[in-house]
Amino acid sequence: MPQLVVRTRSGRVESIHHGYICVTDSDGKIKYSIGNPNARIFIRSSGKPIYANAFVMSGAMEKFNISLKELAILCASHGGQAFHRRIIRGILKKAGLTEKDLDCGHKYPENQKVHDALIKKGKRPDPIFSNCSGKHAGLLVLCKYYGFPVKGYTDPQHPIHQVIRTTIAEILECSTNDLITGVDGCTLPTYSFSLHQASYLYALLAHGDTHKGKYAHSFGLIQKAMIENPRVIKGDDSFCTSLIKVTKGRAIGKIGAEGIYCMAVPEKRLGVCIKLMDGHPWASYPVAVRVLEELEILDDADIKELDKWALPKVKDDKGRDVGYLHPVFSIINNETGHYEPGDIYPKEVN
Repeated sequence: MPQLVVRTRSGRVESIHHGYICVTDSDGKIKYSIGNPNARIFIRSSGKPIYANAFVMSGAMEKFNISLKELAILCASHGGQAFHRRIIRGILKKAGLTEKDLDCGHKYPENQKVHDALIKKGKRPDPIFSNCSGKHAGLLVLCKYYGFPVKGYTDPQHPIHQVIRTTIAEILECSTNDLITGVDGCTLPTYSFSLHQASYLYALLAHGDTHKGKYAHSFGLIQKAMIENPRVIKGDDSFCTSLIKVTKGRAIGKIGAEGIYCMAVPEKRLGVCIKLMDGHPWASYPVAVRVLEELEILDDADIKELDKWALPKVKDDKGRDVGYLHPVFSIINNETGHYEPGDIYPKEVN
């Protein structure tokens, strides 16, 4: 399996992260790939901007006066900050719902400050703190729009999920019977796609409303919502938010659990899907930066601003730098590194 990232300690390779990358254009043509582009993955939270097409196409935005910022939270894996929670309460209120209707579990928020504040208070997080509560709020509003029961909306057999499945199948031009589902961490269904399919879906997000087809407008609106509201997509001190901000929307990144990272590149109408097979989220960030660098989306100044994710530092227990996570591949030349634990890492890459 291709090596994408090595973790070093004191100048030597300590760990190796293997994985796959696929870059696809909005016509569905693979432009670059490392590893098997037909390998299947659960898209996890990277699927949120895709599922949001069902919301935009329904008419629920107009009926409930949903703003672009509120649409962005449907696409987010947010950190549970106060402003995230306010946006979600606002969406629910517009449809006559409350946060008590959320059924996404009691996951601690991913923003460290919010997490630590709850621990200090000895408080169990309410479902609204879940990084998926925006997606859940969107589904609840869709239930109200279609007249579906709110209770039991997380059940895979609930009619709201037929709406989502139909939307995905139409975009991919396949049958709903062809879609493979699993259970996501937030208890909702997640979908298994090939890397090729996932990167194609993000290429459609990149192309937006100038693409042909039924979903061009909705992809365009979702793209606009994410670019205009980067802080909503993840939150302070996060790669997803920083990437959109630094590039001014030239790259839209969306993390998924277990080493998934997907990106839309609007100016080149490309979609990217990255999968780290060991599920390491931090290792996906330097991969994403390297891909964008090779696609000439990031320049040296951009990479410097994204330094903490482009070359994540390994620290000892006193906070001293003892190593790095280095990308060791080229999508342009379709090459990957070949290192063994204990190798001295090439000086020119340090």
